[in-house]
Amino acid sequence: MATKDRVVPEERHYGDHRPYPDPPAHLEDLAGPDVCVVELPVTIDWGPKRRYDLSKEADRRIVYERVLREAASTDEVGQYVNGAALVAVWPRLWLPRRVRQRWEERFPELTPAA
Repeated sequence: MATKDRVVPEERHYGDHRPYPDPPAHLEDLAGPDVCVVELPVTIDWGPKRRYDLSKEADRRIVYERVLREAASTDEVGQYVNGAALVAVWPRLWLPRRVRQRWEERFPELTPAA
């Protein structure tokens, strides 16, 4: 297909238009567990392993990345994400650009120091 025949302009990406849950009003509203094993619902994580140990940073990052991308609501994010723990792992999360931007606009403390 020739470049001029593209149906969707190159600058449009799925991640730029899909719905993501809004960040809460305050980081303190994120009252998810800090250290325990959680099982994510299939609506957030449809893989074979849905149980994660939040005391392990790698598991915590997986949970937070999936919840911030896939949760149906801000309230659901608050069930799984802990505000203080989020600040600690934020720089190492792999998130869509729009998700990262919205959260850093709401919470400047998540923005890496310049």
